[in-house]
Amino acid sequence: MRIQEFNALHFISLSEEQKVRLKEYLQVREARGKPSRFQILRGLVRTKAFTRSVYPPNWKVA
Repeated sequence: MRIQEFNALHFISLSEEQKVRLKEYLQVREARGKPSRFQILRGLVRTKAFTRSVYPPNWKVA
């Protein structure tokens, strides 16, 4: 996997469905306003039970 795949500037939407979903998301965000960082963090915490961290071999987690 190339490092530029993680760069937002290199993102290319591949389908019309993605473009429609992005447009809908931007409309909802415009109507509700920008979420606070606490709302974003709460959303991430809710998904913690369903995600796992993958570390490279011999990686020490403190």
